[in-house]
Amino acid sequence: FAHSMDNNSGPVLLLALLLLQNTSSKASTPPAGHEMAEPLPPGAGSSRNHSLVEYGLRPGEIAAASVVWGALWLISVLGNFLICLVIHRSRRTQSTTNYFVVSMACADLVSSVGSAPFLLLQLGCGRWVLGGGVCRLVRYLQYLTPGVQLYVLLAISLDRCYTLIHPLNFKVSREKAKRMTLVSWLCGALFASPACFLYGSNTEHHCNFFLPTSWLGAASGVIHLSVLLLLIPSLLILLCYQKLFTYIWGNGTEDTAGRRTMNLVSRRKVKTVKMFFIFVLDFFLSWLPFFTVQLWHPQETEYRKSSLLFLAITWISFSSSASKPTLFYMYNANFRRGIQEICCMWKDPRSNIYTITTSSRIAKNNHI
Repeated sequence: FAHSMDNNSGPVLLLALLLLQNTSSKASTPPAGHEMAEPLPPGAGSSRNHSLVEYGLRPGEIAAASVVWGALWLISVLGNFLICLVIHRSRRTQSTTNYFVVSMACADLVSSVGSAPFLLLQLGCGRWVLGGGVCRLVRYLQYLTPGVQLYVLLAISLDRCYTLIHPLNFKVSREKAKRMTLVSWLCGALFASPACFLYGSNTEHHCNFFLPTSWLGAASGVIHLSVLLLLIPSLLILLCYQKLFTYIWGNGTEDTAGRRTMNLVSRRKVKTVKMFFIFVLDFFLSWLPFFTVQLWHPQETEYRKSSLLFLAITWISFSSSASKPTLFYMYNANFRRGIQEICCMWKDPRSNIYTITTSSRIAKNNHI
C-alpha cells in the first residue's frame, strides 16, 4: 500500500499544484471596471492636487491681470527707485521730511519685489508651488508694507504739526527723523508678525487668500492686523491733520482782492501739508478694501470666486505703490528738477555733477 502511494503521489501532487496556481492567478486579476485601483505612477498625485486647487481663471483674465500688474509693477519699481536716487544725489531734496518719503519708497520696493510677483504667479499657475515658508513670507510682506507706511505717515504728520504749530518746542532733526523712521519699521514689522502664523500652504498646494475663520484667526486679525496696524495710527493721523488745517485756516487773512493769504504759515509749507494729506487719502482708498475683505471674507471653498476677489483687492492695494511716485512728481518741484539733473548727467557725465552732488552751506543749513 505504501509502495502504491509512492508511485501515484507524483501525478496527484502535480494536479494539486496546477489547481492552486490557477486559483491564485484568478484572485490577483482585477475584475472588469476596476482598472483605476492600480498604483498611481509618479506625479499622478500632484496632478490630482492640481485639479483640486485649480482657480478656474480664464486665459483672458490671466492675460489682463498680467498686463495691469506688469504696468503697475514697472511704474512702482522705477518711480520709487527714482525717489530714492534723486533724494540721495540731489542736495536740495535732502530735508528731514524727504527722509520719510524715502522710507515709504523703500517699503513700496519691498512689496513690489517680494510680494507682487509671487501673487501673480499663484493666480497664473492656479495653485501655490513655492511651499509653506514662502507663502508665509509673501503674506507677511503684504501686511508689512501698509503697516510701515502708515506709521511713517504718522511720523510725517507729527513732524508737520510741530513744524507749523509748535516750531520752538520740538525740532525734527535728521537724527530724530532717522530714529522715527526706525521706530516706524519696528512697529510695522511687529504688528504684522501674526501673518507668519495665520497663513500657510496646505496639502492641496494652496496659499490661503484670507485669514482663517477660526477663533485665533479672527482675534489676531482684529487685534493685531486691524487695531494696532491700522486703526490706532489712522486715528492719530486724522487728529494731527485736523489740528493742522484748523491752524492754517485760523491764521489766514484776506487781502484787498478778497484772496486768502497766509501770514504766519508760508505757502510752501501749506503745499507740503496738502501733498502728504493726499498721500494719506491715497493710502486709505487703496488699503481699506484689503483690510475690510480680510476681516469679512467668503469661504475659500469656491476657488474661482475667492481668487477673483483676492485679485481685485490686491490690485487696488498695489496701485498705491505706483501712485505715490506720480503724486510726488506732481507736487514737488525739487524732485522734478532732480530728475532732470540726473537725466542730464546720464547724457553727459561731465555736466551738472556739481549741482547734484554739492550745495552751498546756506541751502544745507536751511534744509532746502
